Amino acid sequence: MTEQQKRRLLLPTIRAATDCIAREAARHPDVVNGYRQNNLGPMIAEGWRACTNALVEIAVAHDNLHGSGTGLVFVKGAYSDDLPRAVRSRLQPDMDRRIAALDQAEAAARAEQARREVERQQNIERLERAADTLRDRAYDCTTDQLGKLISSSETAEVLSTAAMTICRKEIDDALQARVDLVRTRMGQNYSAAAEPDLREELRKVVRNNVVTNAVQLKAGQGGRPQAAPNPTTPAAVTPQPAPSPSNVGSAAAALPKDLRECLSTFAAARNGKFIEQRKLYEGMLELCRPEIEAAARASFLAAKDGDLAKEREKALTNASAAARQMIGMAE
Repeated sequence: MTEQQKRRLLLPTIRAATDCIAREAARHPDVVNGYRQNNLGPMIAEGWRACTNALVEIAVAHDNLHGSGTGLVFVKGAYSDDLPRAVRSRLQPDMDRRIAALDQAEAAARAEQARREVERQQNIERLERAADTLRDRAYDCTTDQLGKLISSSETAEVLSTAAMTICRKEIDDALQARVDLVRTRMGQNYSAAAEPDLREELRKVVRNNVVTNAVQLKAGQGGRPQAAPNPTTPAAVTPQPAPSPSNVGSAAAALPKDLRECLSTFAAARNGKFIEQRKLYEGMLELCRPEIEAAARASFLAAKDGDLAKEREKALTNASAAARQMIGMAE
């Protein structure tokens, strides 16, 4: 027989073995990725092991046509070398359909994810507006109550406690709205176990703001008459210029902008007026409490292993040093 006739007789066994290997490769769980990356080696290896009988038939048929011992050489040589192309060709129609279906499913999943994200953002915006409205309502309530209580001789802390007690419902509603907002923003990352601590932190923020408001209201009334300053101590604070890059002290320059401006504003507000340095110093720290808290929280969030209590202590220490520096107060 001619070589062409021999090849024609061998071709059915070759096709049968290749079809067998292609079927086994198609069952491999990672065949789609292998096909996409043009790396069907692991899948073909699985098929090779499963289709041993078909490969033996090729070797036997080749021996009969070309001589004993030639079949094994052919299977491991020329046949094996061409197998990736032949298997890929057989897999192409099925792979194209499966890839198209996967692409369509992925596109649908992305569209659904985008829709849910838009819906989530809209919900967040709605919750933000509700939280801001309830926050303003709570502060309106406490401010109104402080206005009624301010004539009392009690301290700002006592007045704040009274105002928050009277406005408990408004404050609770505002805190719940803020918790709902945080829960929606964090989604699956939200921890219900941490919610009590979150509420407590939010309540502290509210209390700090109410206390600050009470201090400002009492300061606006002039407070109680104070005794004249001791003649042996400085009777007036030397006027200080507003901070700028060229005249701000080193301690103040290291502070966040909002805290630095707050301290400077209250320091400059008393320029040229008679006041004890100690009272001015204490008033600056009291009135700038929200900014000090904000600086502590910013440092806490920026640190990998931050400690909020230590950051608060550090922020208060830095603010204290800057306040002393601004009014020329000795340590």
